[in-house]
Amino acid sequence: MKKKDPLNPKQVGERVRERRTELGLSMPELGKRIGVNKSTIQRYEADGVDPKRTMIINGLSEALLTTPEWLTGLSDEKEFSTYTLCQTELEKHTRYYLGMVTSSVKVEEHQQLLTGFLGGIVDLFALFARYWSHTMDKIDKLAEDQGLKESIGKYAINIGTIAEQVFRKEMEVPVDDMKRYLDGMLRLYDTGKTKAEISELFGMVDQARMKLIEKESAEQKKKDT
Repeated sequence: MKKKDPLNPKQVGERVRERRTELGLSMPELGKRIGVNKSTIQRYEADGVDPKRTMIINGLSEALLTTPEWLTGLSDEKEFSTYTLCQTELEKHTRYYLGMVTSSVKVEEHQQLLTGFLGGIVDLFALFARYWSHTMDKIDKLAEDQGLKESIGKYAINIGTIAEQVFRKEMEVPVDDMKRYLDGMLRLYDTGKTKAEISELFGMVDQARMKLIEKESAEQKKKDT
């Protein structure tokens, strides 16, 4: 397959405008994402952007939730996906965290410990997302249940109340796991009954993961029988 040539600066500017319009971003909003003013965005779109200016292209592609390859014409695939959106959002928070930690926490061992804490929170939130998915599926099925719809109409039951009960029941475990982990972080140097050990803290994540595996396995067995 013949390798594509990059677009000229004017064409890159047109793609910037095209993508910005698709996302419903104003020029000031796009400028804020990459740290420039509105007039700079106007110049990029009107006069173009040299595809060889890697830093500008990378900044624009990230802000526009696309790829440098699409922006410069080396690819026709914008590759805009939910994964890309999540990755971009998390990278923003991660950069803030890294900047804060490396500028204020000078001892490497302390940096590693803090990063370990953050990793535990992220892992627990990933499990939280899995529980959330199961819970939303159950709520959606309830909303489509014809018998339930008839009961709601007959007895004036609030579907929101039923959904809330399902949510509370299904999400109780991951919410409690997150609470225990965060509480443990706050009590590392407490004394007596409230004291938490670092090893115990990190063990909570493995325990939470096993609970989810057991839950999914039990639900799958129910479906198979």
